[in-house]
Amino acid sequence: MANRLTVADSLLKELERIGVDTVFGIISIHNIPFYDSLQRHGGFRVVTARHEGAVVNMADAYSRVSGKLGVAITSTGTGAGNAAGAIMEAWNGGAPLLHITGQVGSAFIETGRGYIHDVKDQFGMLKSIGKEAYRLRRPEQAVSLFRRAIAEAMTPPAGPVTVEIPIDFQAALIAPAEITLVSSPHSSLSGPSEAELENVAAKMIAAERPVIWAGSGAMFSGAAPEVARLMELLDAAVTTTQSGRGIVAETDTRCLGYYSTFPELRDFVGKSDLLVSIGVRFRGNETSNWSIKVPAEHIGIDADPAAINRNFPHSVGLVGDAKTILASLVRLIGARSPKPKPGYREEVAALRRALRKQVHDTLGPWQGILDAILEVMPQDAIYVRDVTVPATTWGTRLIDRRYPRTTLHASGGGIGQALPMAIGAQVAAPGKTVVFMCGDGGLLVNIGEMAAARQEKTPIIAILFDDAGYGVLRNIQNAHYDRKTIGVDLESPDFVALARGFGWQAERVRSAAEFKDAFSQAVKSRQPWMVVVDSNSIGPMKKIFAGPDGGVALYKPH
Repeated sequence: MANRLTVADSLLKELERIGVDTVFGIISIHNIPFYDSLQRHGGFRVVTARHEGAVVNMADAYSRVSGKLGVAITSTGTGAGNAAGAIMEAWNGGAPLLHITGQVGSAFIETGRGYIHDVKDQFGMLKSIGKEAYRLRRPEQAVSLFRRAIAEAMTPPAGPVTVEIPIDFQAALIAPAEITLVSSPHSSLSGPSEAELENVAAKMIAAERPVIWAGSGAMFSGAAPEVARLMELLDAAVTTTQSGRGIVAETDTRCLGYYSTFPELRDFVGKSDLLVSIGVRFRGNETSNWSIKVPAEHIGIDADPAAINRNFPHSVGLVGDAKTILASLVRLIGARSPKPKPGYREEVAALRRALRKQVHDTLGPWQGILDAILEVMPQDAIYVRDVTVPATTWGTRLIDRRYPRTTLHASGGGIGQALPMAIGAQVAAPGKTVVFMCGDGGLLVNIGEMAAARQEKTPIIAILFDDAGYGVLRNIQNAHYDRKTIGVDLESPDFVALARGFGWQAERVRSAAEFKDAFSQAVKSRQPWMVVVDSNSIGPMKKIFAGPDGGVALYKPH
């Protein structure tokens, strides 16, 4: 018995092996052996959320900010079901995440006998919404299964992997074997050869109008220094996805930022003679439903072979780790000392100014709110955005990000995730300021996590835009449907009283001056703070946002 340990203990051993020291979860009768193991073992920070979806959001954000594996523990049945939407978000976001969920007793799985927390096909659901899912079928296989799941979650393209463990297996004693993973020559694609990279480097040097498009794949590979160096060597313009923001400092005049749905940016990419895309999925909402014309010379760098030619044609596809490939290309290009492109650099800088001016010109009375954020928020703050009008318009384009892993948003487009993601981000980076933007509708989705933030002593700051409704959808209905709005008007609670009831500091503001004062206090306090912006008092933007580009009008009834 001295060499035996429980299945739950074996999970903690595997997490320790890769340096994980934090787990997020909610305790239940169908995962309590894992919590018992955490208590006996010690050494892990255990963050308790109030909803299983928030558990996964926290672990997801923790992973995106820290670069470590995010770990989420939920229960079976309703608990696993509650986590489903956040697992979908983690899959869209592409961060490595291990989801551990309970299951009913092994003798009762899928028998339909009504065992408590039983569900028709939990495993099928979990397998369909994440990167992969596994079920432990014999306790003795726990170590190998955990190791396989962790490797799967962390192997690019990374994503959420679920392990489902029946309750009677969790406390089972096992004698784990020593396991050594030996890479198979067929387990992954080898990187491009030196000769292939020589040819690619020559193409890059020959380009007169090069554009680099960087996404989250570049971020997760740790390739920010290499992307910046490639930009410098080629005098290239850089555009990013939302998730890739900060991989190159957005204050650099060669960094256009996230403006890929703007016609001017689309035209600029179309007129380029080289596009280098790095870890980019080319989502529909980030390409105006793939209406961008890419140049004939399109070099794609991605860890996922399926990314090549998926949404746009590639002339060259380099499959492998972005950091490794870029490091080789930077070395080859640097050895040839490419000539600078002063005229092109000035053109890029002018486009950058024009794009930002275009957004500034839509703000109207919201310019003062933006100015206060830019003045008060630390440059290295972690900035989280929910789906709300200010965040979707100026908030995602005019608040420059200078460093990688300092920007988070809901890649899958769901609302309500900013609050739990902010908590996960703060746990990952306790010394940094974490600010999240949300609307009243989105905040109420996960309002209970305000209690988790206070309990975990995470000094996150909420900028809550209260317009008493689902503002984005309200604007869409007003712009595209010739009738009264429906389902978009909400009765807001007293958010200040609500926040204070959760132990947060809070103030309601009705002007830019009041906002600046309250936001300054929030940043200095290092306590959970909510600045409630009375959107109606500020007034409408000069140009009303009526939904994402390239889609809403297509579904208007005729």
